[in-house]
Amino acid sequence: MPAGSFRITIALYTACLACTLLLAPAAARADTPAEGAQHAPPTISADLDDYDTGNEDMVPDPLEGWNRMWFAINDALLLKVIKPVHQGYVAVTPDELRSGVRNFFHNLAFPIRFLNCLLQGKPMEAGVEMGRFIINSTVGMAGFIDVAKKDKPIVEPDKEDFGQTLGAWGAGEGFYIVWPVIGPSTLRDSVGLVGDYFADPFGYMVDDDVTYFAGRAYGEFNKADETISSYEAVTKSAVEPYTSVRNAYIQLRRAKVAK
Repeated sequence: MPAGSFRITIALYTACLACTLLLAPAAARADTPAEGAQHAPPTISADLDDYDTGNEDMVPDPLEGWNRMWFAINDALLLKVIKPVHQGYVAVTPDELRSGVRNFFHNLAFPIRFLNCLLQGKPMEAGVEMGRFIINSTVGMAGFIDVAKKDKPIVEPDKEDFGQTLGAWGAGEGFYIVWPVIGPSTLRDSVGLVGDYFADPFGYMVDDDVTYFAGRAYGEFNKADETISSYEAVTKSAVEPYTSVRNAYIQLRRAKVAK
C-alpha cells in the first residue's frame, strides 16, 4: 500500500467525515433505516439511468450548499475536460487495448468483491468471484482477457463493496454528500470507501503515491465513456440535474443493497 502521505490522506479523509457528522443537524445524523440500496465505487454508475429520478423518500441533504458547489465543479470537469480528452483517447486507442485495461483493473479488484460477498453471507457469489478470478488470472493473461465471461456457468455476480455491506448489516445511509471528483455518495458509502481502499490489492503492489494515483486514474479514465453516458442520460433532459442525480444515485444504491 502506498506509504506515508497517502495514509495521511486517508486519515484526513476519515477526519473530514467526522467533522461532517458534527456539522450536520442532529436529524441528519440519526440512522436512516436501509431500504434496499454503492461506488462506484461511489462514482456515477453505468446503471444510474435505469432508475427513476422522482423525489421519493430521499436521504437528508443538510450540506446542500457544499454538494451543489462540488456537483457544478464535477459536472464541468466531466463534460468539459474529461469527455473531450477521452474522445481523443478513444480515437487513437484500439478497442482491444481499452477492453484489456478495463478487464485487468476489474480482475485486480477481485478481493474487494470477494470479501464483501462473504461479509454479506453470499458464499455462492463469492465462489463465482473466485472461479472467475482464477480463470481470468491464468488463461486470461493476468485478467486482460475476460475468459470467464464466455463460460455460461460462471456468470459474473453483482459488484459488491463495503458501502453495500454496511447497508446489508443494517447501517443507515446517513446523509447525502458530493465529494470532489468522486461524485455522489452518502455518509455510509463514504465510510465504505475506506474499507474498499484497504482491500484494494493495487495499493499493495506499488510503493509510492504517484504510481498509485496514476494507475487508478488511468483505470477510471479508460472507462470514462460508461460514466459519461450514464451521467448524461440522467442530466440532459432534467429540469434540475442536481436533484435528478441525487435521487437516481440513492435509488441505485438501495437497489444494490436489497439484492
